[in-house]
Amino acid sequence: MTNTSSRKLDIVRHQVAIAGQVSDKETGLTIGNAIVEITAMPEKFKTKRSLQALQYGSEWETLLKRCDRTTTAPDGFFYFIDLPPGEYTLTASLPGAATRYKQAKTTVTLPPPPEDIPNSPKFSLANLTLSPSGIRGKVTDLQDVAIARVNVKILGSGESTTTDAQGNYQLIGLEAPKTEGDQRQVKVVFSAKGYREIIEDLQFSLGEVLEDKKIKLTKQNGTLVPKNNTS
Repeated sequence: MTNTSSRKLDIVRHQVAIAGQVSDKETGLTIGNAIVEITAMPEKFKTKRSLQALQYGSEWETLLKRCDRTTTAPDGFFYFIDLPPGEYTLTASLPGAATRYKQAKTTVTLPPPPEDIPNSPKFSLANLTLSPSGIRGKVTDLQDVAIARVNVKILGSGESTTTDAQGNYQLIGLEAPKTEGDQRQVKVVFSAKGYREIIEDLQFSLGEVLEDKKIKLTKQNGTLVPKNNTS
């Protein structure tokens, strides 16, 4: 029996539960070791949480796994068990990458069990997607022919990539300010053998991916490309 199968069996042994997966919004890949927390809940569960907090004392805030908090498995899977019916709000975040992924949030409602089968197992799905920060676009020459193997680098950092055979590039999971509304301002260097290097000024917020940032390079013996040329 696989680990995923055993976890699913564990869920159905309990009357009510919330289950789901955490994944990357851009790549679709599941994310392990993310923290999933219940941040809004029915009064009945709030009372249960308060009693457990009293039991654990000062250790409560440092616990990664509690009745209202858990971490995802390597496959991004998580679940909560023994929850009373009602509306719950869940948030997901990634420790150590809080400046690269915007926190995800979702609300689910657990209905009461049928009156004729009061102890019937029931669970609701609550998948969450973490949004990374980044930029993506395409590099071409002045005739709109794609340029491969262009170095794309954020000045003053180790964040870099190269364009593929179609001239496409993307830098995903970039650092960005955690404060809502703040933006990171960066200088992105585009360079390739035989072409003039250009620098673009870009800015983005946490959880935002700048789409279709098109860059045109000119041959070293050709005409200079104006700064901040986009289409």
